[in-house]
Amino acid sequence: MTPHAVTNSLRLAVVLCTYNRAESLREVLQSMVALHGLDRPWQLFVIDNNSRDATKDVVLSLSDRLPVTYCFEPEQGLSAARNHALRVTREFTHLLFTDDDVHVDSNWLAQYREAFERYPAAGYFGGRVIPFYPAGKPRWLHDESLALIDGLLVRFHLGEAIRPFAANEQTPFGASFALSRRCVDRVGEFRTDLGVKGGIPGRGEEADYMERAIALGETGIYVGSAIVNHATDPRRLTFGYLYRYGIQKGIAARRMGSTQRASFLRVLSFASRGLFQLAKGRGDRMRQCLINIGIERGLSLESSRNA
Repeated sequence: MTPHAVTNSLRLAVVLCTYNRAESLREVLQSMVALHGLDRPWQLFVIDNNSRDATKDVVLSLSDRLPVTYCFEPEQGLSAARNHALRVTREFTHLLFTDDDVHVDSNWLAQYREAFERYPAAGYFGGRVIPFYPAGKPRWLHDESLALIDGLLVRFHLGEAIRPFAANEQTPFGASFALSRRCVDRVGEFRTDLGVKGGIPGRGEEADYMERAIALGETGIYVGSAIVNHATDPRRLTFGYLYRYGIQKGIAARRMGSTQRASFLRVLSFASRGLFQLAKGRGDRMRQCLINIGIERGLSLESSRNA
């Protein structure tokens, strides 16, 4: 894909969906106050997904410093909140999504805007996401780029350039991605049977959406110069969470059309490999094996549910 001429009709909406993270949300919004390029028109939409804390008060407290609109979505689930955003932003040409547990770099908005202007025919965009560790980086973590571990940490790093995604490259993560309105009109809404729902760490809604976009011929742009730093909650690194995370990945894979069946032999293989990696001092690879065991369980549960 080659860059196209700059368009002067860009209308940009930033979407932030949140659930019961008022203080974390406050930090995200405060980081947005320092964004470069705020002199150009844009609008922030905070979608409160049925929170029971001070989320609304936090949003209103910063309404004099940000062009923010507060919206409430009572149906629980990140996909439901994102679908609410799709409906209330119909007049905008591009929708830029982020999370309630990130710190946005001061150039984040400006770099996405540059990508939108350089590639107006593109349907989806994804920026660089770098994890950080408020409680300190775990000693067992040697390689953040391991498959499965990078998703757990919410790490998306394909370089620093603005460029088209190459064939078969990983699709964007939810902490920093964007859709053109034309793409949204073609693809439709997010699947509400996928994704995080309350305290359930559901998976797959972004990957499913990008797969549907690609199937329709939409092209994507990687925006490596647009950076968000994603906070890693230590609770996401416990063995129990890792296993539940794997289960949800397995469930999502089946719902997205995977024909792979659960295998007890694979469970035994992952268990033995995990113990071997632990003995070698590679706790990251051991945890990856634990996620894989969860995936097998998720495949089994979803297969039984549909039997």
